[in-house]
Amino acid sequence: MVEPSDELASFSVVELASQELAGEALLWAIDTHNRTAHIGISLRPSFRGRGLGADVLDTLCAYAFTVRGLHRLQVDTLADNASMLAAAERVGFVREGTLRSAAWVYGGRVDEVVLGLLAQEWTPRQHLGAGSAGHDAARR
Repeated sequence: MVEPSDELASFSVVELASQELAGEALLWAIDTHNRTAHIGISLRPSFRGRGLGADVLDTLCAYAFTVRGLHRLQVDTLADNASMLAAAERVGFVREGTLRSAAWVYGGRVDEVVLGLLAQEWTPRQHLGAGSAGHDAARR
């Protein structure tokens, strides 16, 4: 486990129902001067498609905006990652642009999509802490 620092905060994602490790999530490239950071999420294949992505994103937003006092978060994902794009947009992230041919994947070039969310735009999702969708939690 990596301890939080000024530049990085790393978390384990645990499915609450089973207490199984579902993946990891992190804030990286944290810029304390500009109060910005990037978000990364990696879920194990068996945990994908369960709605965990939006829950984890929302949990990271809560940490970033309320604990760390950040102003802006950014998600960079491959243009064909429909699950991440949908999860980010559900939480309130806005598509800001496309980086054409920015990633090299399986021997070919693919586009990346940049999404952003400002602290004043974020509204916590109602189910967090209530357990209604309650599959996961990001834990240090």
